[in-house]
Amino acid sequence: MDKLKFAIAGCGSVSGNRYFPNLGDLSRGWLAAVCDSVAERAKCRSEEFQVPGYTDLDEMLAKTDFDLLVNLTNIQSHFQVSLKALQAGKHVYVQKPMTVAVAEATRLIDEAAERGLKLVAEESAGLNPYYIAIRKVIEDGVIGKVVWVRSVCTHCGPAAIDNWPTDPTWFYQKGAGPLLDVGIERLHLLTFLLGPARRVTAMSGIRQPEVVVRTGPCQGKRINVEEDDITLVTLDFGDSLFAMLDTVYVNFEAYRAPDLEIYGTKGVIASFGESHAQRLWLYQCDPESGIRGWQELQLIPQATQLPSLRIVGLAHAIDCVVDGTEPIPSGEHARHCIDIIEKAYAAARTGFTQQVTTVL
Repeated sequence: MDKLKFAIAGCGSVSGNRYFPNLGDLSRGWLAAVCDSVAERAKCRSEEFQVPGYTDLDEMLAKTDFDLLVNLTNIQSHFQVSLKALQAGKHVYVQKPMTVAVAEATRLIDEAAERGLKLVAEESAGLNPYYIAIRKVIEDGVIGKVVWVRSVCTHCGPAAIDNWPTDPTWFYQKGAGPLLDVGIERLHLLTFLLGPARRVTAMSGIRQPEVVVRTGPCQGKRINVEEDDITLVTLDFGDSLFAMLDTVYVNFEAYRAPDLEIYGTKGVIASFGESHAQRLWLYQCDPESGIRGWQELQLIPQATQLPSLRIVGLAHAIDCVVDGTEPIPSGEHARHCIDIIEKAYAAARTGFTQQVTTVL
């Protein structure tokens, strides 16, 4: 198999912002069909890419020949859509988070294993050369022994993003919220850099009971916030290595601090991520060598050597199916991060630190 046929389920904001505009970067796969419960969306993408369009997933699975289902539906639908695809004999690539519960994640992992299918999680920290470079700096001992990490994931929320193309209500309903929407990305990153978490504690709640859509087709719509819109998490990675993570919807997106800081015994890594063109700074304080001070590191390969980072996970999923290799963003890694989220909410409710029982 040199070329792989894939179908996309979900033609809303995520697929429109990240996937459909970049499908031309895929050299080993081609789009065979699209599906969305909103007929207008399915029709639009069907006509744009000249492929069959469906409003019913079961119908697409029954009528269209393809190998990989690309699950870009809303968070609350991820489990059922992926399960149906696996049961139909399709490999699955699923947008983050893979599911909203550990039990659901385990069901997908077991279903894929029993059927000999690939299950690939969307989050791609382990495929991003920027984060691979950061991990190498850590592994090379440049900043000594890592002591603690701070990660920023405060986000304006879809209702406050200019011209958000679809109704953002579901982001604020149960089963979504900032921890599952964007915090999951940082949990994948932290566990990629530091390994599996062992314990978690958190504070969580709803700070803004109502939000108003700022611009776009739903401008002015008032949304009742049902899921926690602020969660502050502390992670224990063992051996006195800790990390702190904030995940908040605050109706604006403005901060000047690094979005990732890694403190070691000999220095600090300060990362200014995608919104700041991925600038990486290193502070070293090494009495033996006499090195002291900040320097900017240039460790990132040219973007032309890679598919768009917005779809690097999908390109990787296609490679895994075509070549028969195991995915780097695996179902097990995704389940571990979902476990952290479950335990964070439990810690916030009970006031007690929770043990994380899954591994990568």
